[in-house]
Amino acid sequence: MRNFVVVATFIACAFSGLQKLHAQSTELGIMAGTSLYSGDLSPKEFGLYVGEVSPAFGFFGRFNVSQTFAFRLGVSLGKVSADDANHNRADRGLNFRSNITEFALTGELNLFKLVNYQDRGVMPYLFGGVALFHFNPETKFDGDYIELQPLGTEGQGLPGYDAPYQLTQLALPLGLGVKFILNETITLGLEFGGRKLFTDYLDDVSDMQVNYFELLEGNGELAATLSNPTLKDPSPVTADYRRGGEFKDWYYFGGLTLSFRLQGNGGGGFGSGKGIGCPTF
Repeated sequence: MRNFVVVATFIACAFSGLQKLHAQSTELGIMAGTSLYSGDLSPKEFGLYVGEVSPAFGFFGRFNVSQTFAFRLGVSLGKVSADDANHNRADRGLNFRSNITEFALTGELNLFKLVNYQDRGVMPYLFGGVALFHFNPETKFDGDYIELQPLGTEGQGLPGYDAPYQLTQLALPLGLGVKFILNETITLGLEFGGRKLFTDYLDDVSDMQVNYFELLEGNGELAATLSNPTLKDPSPVTADYRRGGEFKDWYYFGGLTLSFRLQGNGGGGFGSGKGIGCPTF
């Protein structure tokens, strides 16, 4: 965690060095909240499944271009998971978990300011941008967790099937939040956002049709078994199946943010210029 603090401080102070207009200001902040998943292993495309919500946290630097718009650069860490056993899917028997590490550049659009009193106020906002995230789905099998991507449980790498999916990919964050400007230095926030993905393999499950015997021959017994754990006596009649469904994969981060404006950054409409200073090295 110490390394993340150093990186986040460096990001915010680097932003501070780029400022040339008095109306600009830079903030250093932290996020604490939750992460969750929706996709092929969830019963609905969007929903809150309390048993599959995990803690999340992050660090960020916010560069206020004006009272209306800000850039934000940050890193967030969380975990996503799902289990058919939690959703009465005994016919399929799939489960997964994956840690998420995300580096994101987003823009924040401040909509309006409520309860405007001196340096205080309440400001709802929308955000969107681009992110690079890393994931690595695992499944629980015989008491151990096994990495799924190297196995090719949907025939990845075999003729007629997809190529192995990459574990680091792009995403598009989008969401909304509200900032509570407590004074000229401190801002408390509450936000929630989803990530539009360009892969359907966050959970190692897609709507690809696979053949058990082709998996068995090409990728091995473990890949074939984990592809469909409920298939106990495969035959030519039951060998073809789709593991997933119509829902595309998403992951979400939500929670509280706390940010501090750095010293020497004009108010940007939020204060008179006081703040905390960047460390010297």
